[in-house]
Amino acid sequence: MDLEDIMKFGVLALDYDGTVAREGVLDPEVRTAITEARARGIVVILATGRILSDLKRVAGNLDFVDAVVAENGAVQSFPNGQIRLVGYRPPHVFLDELSRRGIQFQVGECIGESDAASAPQILEVIRQLELQLVLLFNRSRLMVLPPAVSKSTGLQEVLNVFRLSTHNAVGIGDAENDHDLLSACEIAVAVSWGSPALQKDADEIVDGDGPRAVAE
Repeated sequence: MDLEDIMKFGVLALDYDGTVAREGVLDPEVRTAITEARARGIVVILATGRILSDLKRVAGNLDFVDAVVAENGAVQSFPNGQIRLVGYRPPHVFLDELSRRGIQFQVGECIGESDAASAPQILEVIRQLELQLVLLFNRSRLMVLPPAVSKSTGLQEVLNVFRLSTHNAVGIGDAENDHDLLSACEIAVAVSWGSPALQKDADEIVDGDGPRAVAE
């Protein structure tokens, strides 16, 4: 696929876990490829479901990209230290009820995260408390988010800052929470080792068995 023949390629939106990282560790060849892309003037954005502090823990300094869309779109982070939030933190009454039921969870700026197996219990709590929250699966993990928050909305917020368009963007992902990210980009790319459903919706497939294939 010759991107230059298809469109003016100016943005690369990358999912993190499972796409360019394995067990939380960014593939070194992907890091090199990102550096080369940025040297060509391509804006590279990480779009992840991870809580920002957790991403920093596993990936280190995030200055190797132009921006990060974290918490599945709810948090946008820039190398100059600026952080923007979209949404709101899960209410205390919700978190207290999860704790009372013994459900293990993490909380970021705007999302809650738990094991996917906890979905029935968490949904019951949301219904019981009549909360305006939505559930989104990400392989073995479950995210609890405010309505209308997604990787695509976070990406659009970042692109507004750079005065760029999704029509110049290529998105690459691997899992359920990447559907809307890929649908927002001009060219949607799924990895062959990821979700079969995502691959069906993609324009292109990266063949291989891990992140190094993305770098290639």
